[in-house]
Amino acid sequence: MNKFPLIEVLVFFSRYAPVKHPDWRPPYRRDIARVRSCHSKIDGGVRKSFYTVETKSGEILNLIFDEEQLLWSLEKSPGYEDKAIDRMLVLVDRHKHKPSRAHRIQPLRFELLPEEEAKKQYDGTEFPLILRMQPYRFRSGKLPSAQVTKIPTRHMENTMITKELNYVVETDEQRFFHLIYILDQLDWRFMQEVDEEFFFVR
Repeated sequence: MNKFPLIEVLVFFSRYAPVKHPDWRPPYRRDIARVRSCHSKIDGGVRKSFYTVETKSGEILNLIFDEEQLLWSLEKSPGYEDKAIDRMLVLVDRHKHKPSRAHRIQPLRFELLPEEEAKKQYDGTEFPLILRMQPYRFRSGKLPSAQVTKIPTRHMENTMITKELNYVVETDEQRFFHLIYILDQLDWRFMQEVDEEFFFVR
């Protein structure tokens, strides 16, 4: 797998309801002004990353990312006991030499909304890993920047060591690419460009 190049990816997460086309509900959208601090640790046998962020509206919030379940959550604090995090946009850096795993994942924007509202259509069952996140935009050495417009197909492979999430994406230039996310390494890798004429699974 290491022969395939690492890429930098903007990733869209959604927790309580799958979102086919990433978008934002204006009343709940929060843009992050800066990440005040971040670190990673094993919590209850699960690897998690912890962030203290400041939003452009001045809020100071603590966010938690469960790396194994691909779930973002809000650490409850005074005034936010009944709030929840739903949609989230982050930048996953391709560079691995960082102070911690958390430094490779930079949260940029999220939705903060009443927990009751977030769970209106949520029955308590988490949907599959492959649906909890999706590539939104990416760049590699050959592609300065490519906007994902559709994901014609996706699937997860459970290997002996880790889980690999595979996405075939269509970009705004009507080109198709196979991207893969390696769960235990936090790596997004560029597999190949797919010829549309031979791409039958739509």
